[in-house]
Amino acid sequence: MELKCFTTKEVARLCRVSDATVKRWEDAGLMRSERTNGGHRRFRAEEVLRFQREKGIGLKVFNGDESAVRAGRRRANVNKSESSLFHSLVAGCEEEAANTLIEAHLHGEALTEIFDNLVCPALRRIGELWYNGELTITQEHIATRVACNAVFKLRNVLPVPTMNGGLAMCCALEGDFHELPTHLAQTIFENGGWEVLNFGANTPLYALAEEVLHLSPELICISATIMSDVERLSRDYKNFTEQIDKLKIPIVLGGRVVADEQIRRRFPAALYARSFTEIVEFARGLKK
Repeated sequence: MELKCFTTKEVARLCRVSDATVKRWEDAGLMRSERTNGGHRRFRAEEVLRFQREKGIGLKVFNGDESAVRAGRRRANVNKSESSLFHSLVAGCEEEAANTLIEAHLHGEALTEIFDNLVCPALRRIGELWYNGELTITQEHIATRVACNAVFKLRNVLPVPTMNGGLAMCCALEGDFHELPTHLAQTIFENGGWEVLNFGANTPLYALAEEVLHLSPELICISATIMSDVERLSRDYKNFTEQIDKLKIPIVLGGRVVADEQIRRRFPAALYARSFTEIVEFARGLKK
């Protein structure tokens, strides 16, 4: 698969300037480009986003709800990008996967849309193929690792937000070794100006309680893709919530497992998130 590079005209449109201005930037060494065999400029997505971030040029900022018109205009591109990301992950092509995410961001996609509409569907599909025996466990692990690294690359080129003074803690339950959801949550919180402590996968709740009591975060976000021992985890969770009860800290639970109503009754939470969009909206409500 050929990596996506932008033409001079495409960069001009993204930065809202003329083609000549982009050429002057490149000639002055402000933007790095590669040349085709015919001598035409081609700009990598990561380089364009770096330049926009550093110069504050052409960055698209959306506040509040997205309009239906804007969402409809992007639908076909989302489907194409989702397919592209899936194939990059399965093939183990980290740069291609990162390029897909960065390109989506350059075209104005919110992080929540990128995660909800691109990353999560691609990984669900990979998980289903593994479950059905169409992918090996090593292929599934490689795809997940490529996804993590692609998200890290996207995170590294995002604009630095204005901090809002909030502290969020993220982790996955003990016995759950799916680390990627915690990194996605960390990225969206950081992009919203939160300070984040991400304890990653397989986090014992007694250890999380110690950190919560010590630092008093404004929000706790726990991922639960699997539950290896529901009985023990429900007891641990009950002890955890009783320990931190006086702090009145809202807990967000997300992941495939908490879609089950019986699980929800045993694991009470302020929000059972079905998407990263819901988590961001909930977090914004806390700051208001």
